Amino acid sequence: MQNIWSAISRRSLLKSGVALGIATTVPRVVYAQENSLVVGVQGLPDSLLMGMSSFSAENLMLQTMTPLVLRDDEGNLKPGLAVKWEAVGDNVWRFELRKDVKFHDGKPFTAEDVKFTLDYILAPDSLYGTKARISQVEKTEIVDNTTVLIHTKGPFPTLTRGLSDIPIEPKHYVEKVGREGMTAHPVGTGPFKFEEWVPGDRYSLTAFDGYWDGKPPSGRLVLRQIPEGSTRVAALLAGEAQIVEELPVDLQPSVEQSDNAEVLSVESTVGLLLTFDTTKPPFDDKRVRQALNYAIDKEKILKRLLMGNGTVLQGQMLTSNTFGFNPDLSFYPYDPGKAKALLEEAGHGDGFETSITTRSGKYLADVDICNVCAAMLGEVGVKTTVNVVEQGVFSKMTSAHDMGPIHMVGWYSLGDADFATVWFTEASGRSFWHSDEYEKLFVEARSTVDENARLKAYHRMMALMHEEAPSIFLFGLPSIYGAAKGLTDWLPPSDKIQRLADAKLG
Repeated sequence: MQNIWSAISRRSLLKSGVALGIATTVPRVVYAQENSLVVGVQGLPDSLLMGMSSFSAENLMLQTMTPLVLRDDEGNLKPGLAVKWEAVGDNVWRFELRKDVKFHDGKPFTAEDVKFTLDYILAPDSLYGTKARISQVEKTEIVDNTTVLIHTKGPFPTLTRGLSDIPIEPKHYVEKVGREGMTAHPVGTGPFKFEEWVPGDRYSLTAFDGYWDGKPPSGRLVLRQIPEGSTRVAALLAGEAQIVEELPVDLQPSVEQSDNAEVLSVESTVGLLLTFDTTKPPFDDKRVRQALNYAIDKEKILKRLLMGNGTVLQGQMLTSNTFGFNPDLSFYPYDPGKAKALLEEAGHGDGFETSITTRSGKYLADVDICNVCAAMLGEVGVKTTVNVVEQGVFSKMTSAHDMGPIHMVGWYSLGDADFATVWFTEASGRSFWHSDEYEKLFVEARSTVDENARLKAYHRMMALMHEEAPSIFLFGLPSIYGAAKGLTDWLPPSDKIQRLADAKLG
């Protein structure tokens, strides 16, 4: 076990040395192209298909598209393409739409586009990734060009928050070019227009002169895929990127000591999990899943790898700043003896072999966390390898519903349990574990405006997860970014969706 800590320490020193070396040789920020904003992201999706259920995909789409309702960097809701909304009955919401909004091709935005988008998402054969977030919507009714009524199957307390993840598409354009055309060249009402898409490399955009909230000061935006955290830091310090996400904890001093960049962080609502494929042995046995939770010393990992940033999850996927968090649960303590006893009871006293799939730089210290977890599992007889894949490969594995026996994933709640708990329902298409009671409680919780009733349902759902252990519950993570000191009017987002329309270089 000591060997793995030593290897990580040596690697961290090497990374810091490389980054600091760059910092001392680059005296000022040099931009690759005047008035361009370059953002270094961990990974890009392998397609621009609308509705892919990942924040990396949504981060791209929301640069060119606009939902009815927007979220700010702290997760608060504000007007988007809808300027006003209200419940006009138990099952009906009225949305008043923004006037004089143009799509990138100059065509006007109307209520027809809202109905077209929602009808497409809610079609029975639709595989839209965030469909589950508005699954209680029954139909969309057009009142006039600037007014729609959204009918729900019952009280739907998270409708507006769900709509903040649904970019509105241009009916006329999609009908003209088809779904393939929209995927190849997206058109929306957002602050930036599509320019170029190079899978695995970059997503390039230009400022939209006709943006309803004012033309962005950055004439060009490039989201550049830089999988390795040390390489992202190097790009930031060399002036090749003005924002980088998922700044490695061990490289923060390199950025803090530089003259041209700074560290910015924000508390997120992401619960970092190692999720089991419970459809296959040995993880179809909850005793095995519980055993692996006991085998991980989460407090030691938090202290050594995350430098105390974040918190240990309390045996549930929700962070303590989320509506629905169950305060009566506690984290699985480090107890290798109990882990071995449970494995023996489950018929695996001699251990077994397994693997963890992760991406590099998707989350803070993700690969290092997985390597340490693998070593700790080895201490109880579970020989574990770590499979590091690129974002595009992981997206394909997700589509095939085959991420290996264990995979690392972080689920954002965006402040409400509904948006995290949905991922463990069958409707999400991402779940392996199934519980009839959990499914029933999920629907009940999103079908009432009674906050006490919702809390009761979520508390029971978290208790079910704690008992069934469909994942190893690791940490609530902060989001840590690096940014050029000349950058203004930009803040780190709590939900991974970067709002770049106002960002400008000094």
